Amino acid sequence: MVKQGTIALVLALALAGCGQTSGPTAPREKPRDLIPDAAFTALLLEMHAIEGARGGEHLMGDSIPVWKVYAGTFAQFGYSQEQVERSYAYYHADPRGMVLRYDAIIDSLRARSQQLSKPIEP
Repeated sequence: MVKQGTIALVLALALAGCGQTSGPTAPREKPRDLIPDAAFTALLLEMHAIEGARGGEHLMGDSIPVWKVYAGTFAQFGYSQEQVERSYAYYHADPRGMVLRYDAIIDSLRARSQQLSKPIEP
């Protein structure tokens, strides 16, 4: 009897999982202070540039807590950490949108890298 109950429970859980869609799983309620998409993408770009600099031995190293550096970047953009977190949660709930944002970020980082790799003209 216990074995049949266990099998029924496993089967019920398996079937319940089949109804899931591939759409966003996080709530998509738009925050009142949502950072506009283009500004959010630009902010993510700067955050990734910071991460790249932190990985460099001679620039920032890893001794500076990243959120302190991010806080300065958020302030330069005119946003609070909480606003960035709410906006990130909202945008992150749309995987396809995040893929598009990261495609743009990768292209921008690649362009920056190529620009920095050019020889310095006298």
